[in-house]
Amino acid sequence: MDKSTAESSNPTFLRRHLSQLKVLTRLLEHEIDSAKGAEISLDRELVESMLDTLEIFVEDVDGGETATRSGGRRASATTEKPSVTRLN
Repeated sequence: MDKSTAESSNPTFLRRHLSQLKVLTRLLEHEIDSAKGAEISLDRELVESMLDTLEIFVEDVDGGETATRSGGRRASATTEKPSVTRLN
């Protein structure tokens, strides 16, 4: 079993990385609650931050071997260190 498989099967590893998704779900809940009417309007920067969070989670669980979005801001998943955008 390689290192990435051993890490991703560890409950502590998964629990720590699931916290990223918990923050994302809380953010989406907040945006839904604060929206007026049936439509939700999100800033592009906020959506990009949400996508980055999801990409980081997937890369961490997959061991950094996932492909990036075409036309995205990031050139390659294996050359850049994952970072988290802080939302104010």
